[in-house]
Amino acid sequence: MNVQNKGKAKFFIKVIAAHLITYTVVTIIAMPQTLNYADSVVELMGFRPLDEISIGAVLIGQIVRGLLLGIVIWWIKDSIIGKKLAWLKLWAILVILGIFNTYGPAHGSIQGLIYLAPIEDMPVSASLGILETLAQPLLFSIVVCTNCKELKNRISESK
Repeated sequence: MNVQNKGKAKFFIKVIAAHLITYTVVTIIAMPQTLNYADSVVELMGFRPLDEISIGAVLIGQIVRGLLLGIVIWWIKDSIIGKKLAWLKLWAILVILGIFNTYGPAHGSIQGLIYLAPIEDMPVSASLGILETLAQPLLFSIVVCTNCKELKNRISESK
């Protein structure tokens, strides 16, 4: 494997690891604060009960999400990584495209505001879930942009 492919593999591993770690940390901190999974409102929001969710499926799903993030960030890395306020630019891209501007009617998105009916008696804590949704990509962007700047330089030098 040449230097460029090794650098690319390291980049993807770092992005996947950054996603897994930041996802786990933010979830552990936010879950007890935002959602009471025993609450019937959670079912109305479309969440499965925790006892139906396989930890293996969560892990595989997050690895796939990390890989997909890695692919997209790899494509745009020259515009972001190593630039001034790189973490802020990456976070804005993730938030705008992945949260507010999704094509489907997801909670917290513009489409969701238009097409989803409000859930009656939703506790305020469930509404705070948007903070979790914003915090994870922020932490992820900081980790990726901080740790991948040096890696990008090494890849560029090997070309």
